[in-house]
Amino acid sequence: MLFSPLMTIVFHLTDYFSYGYTYFKDGELWFAFLPSALAVIFYFIQKKRLKFKIVQTTLSAQQLKEVISEVSKNLKWVPMSSSEKTYVAKTFPGFFSGSWGEQITVLFHENTVFINSICDPDKRPSVVSWGRNSENENTLADKINEATNKLTPAAGLH
Repeated sequence: MLFSPLMTIVFHLTDYFSYGYTYFKDGELWFAFLPSALAVIFYFIQKKRLKFKIVQTTLSAQQLKEVISEVSKNLKWVPMSSSEKTYVAKTFPGFFSGSWGEQITVLFHENTVFINSICDPDKRPSVVSWGRNSENENTLADKINEATNKLTPAAGLH
């Protein structure tokens, strides 16, 4: 999809460095730079979506499982797979929700939980999630922190 626009830019740069300034023909500028600019924008959007929210915790695996179960019930997540190191769930919202659904991935590594929510890759492409991905990530992170703080006695209080 980007091959033709990028080749147009490359050919113009080659001409520029070989023969001096070259003029763009009518529409060539739009054909070359608009798709390239859109591709760069979507690249950064997608890169941002693939970042995990990191939560440090002292909860046991069983306690984490209970927190995830509570959050998944409240946010209507449907578990797809679960293991000692991963948990994957999906949502199946209604037609008028503004989303085709999300995929929530939770990874466990020692005392760290990695949380990510993206628009469901098995459904139609979606540019925006209307805040549902942030809600999934933030709700789970907040509940894990809340449960961790309940277990950890406040410093200096005896």
